Amino acid sequence: MRRTVARSRSATSSAGRSGEPGAAEASVIRRLRGELLGRADGVVEVLTGDGVGYEIGVPLGLAGRLPPEGSEVELHTVLVVRDDAFELFGFETAGDRELFQRLRVPSGVGPRLALAILGALRPERVVRAIRAKDHRTLQTVSGVGKKTAERIVIELTDKLDDLGDMGDDPVPGDGVAAAAVQALRGLGYARSQSEQAVGRALQGLAEAGGADVGAEELVRRALRHV
Repeated sequence: MRRTVARSRSATSSAGRSGEPGAAEASVIRRLRGELLGRADGVVEVLTGDGVGYEIGVPLGLAGRLPPEGSEVELHTVLVVRDDAFELFGFETAGDRELFQRLRVPSGVGPRLALAILGALRPERVVRAIRAKDHRTLQTVSGVGKKTAERIVIELTDKLDDLGDMGDDPVPGDGVAAAAVQALRGLGYARSQSEQAVGRALQGLAEAGGADVGAEELVRRALRHV
């Protein structure tokens, strides 16, 4: 797929290191609507009403979920300004776009790695892993090593509250973990504290061989972490 986004060596002072969020990025191309011209893994091409075609990087899997080529699509976007290029990234929701911006804050996490994280893990799971200090889940993403995962958790654990209920359920489809969180909340512990405790208990179980336990045993183990 040919590249249609202009590349430039100008206007880079607001971007900061490694493509981290800059002031100029906050106000330009926040949303883009147009005809879907083409798609590939991790990239789509959209033609807007003014005749400009944009190549947009998207999380892996999003391109396949968009309607057929020729249909109108709308993406929430971020323009990243680099020393030698402008890059446009697109997302299904404004919440996904904001999470992408947060993931770029820790040192060592540029836009491409942030996009890879959102392509490998559902946004809700990313938020859940960070809140629960679950480094192992983050390390399942190619390119995210132990130190990077630790930086993400340390720098973002307390900076995701304004994303609302994204990631509230500790383990989708895992009734035992959800029940354990509810039990801890019933004991008077805050949601975030309960999620972190259950996440640490699950991490401990995984490190010990991944033994399955019931909700009562999981609560008992989680109480060691509150």
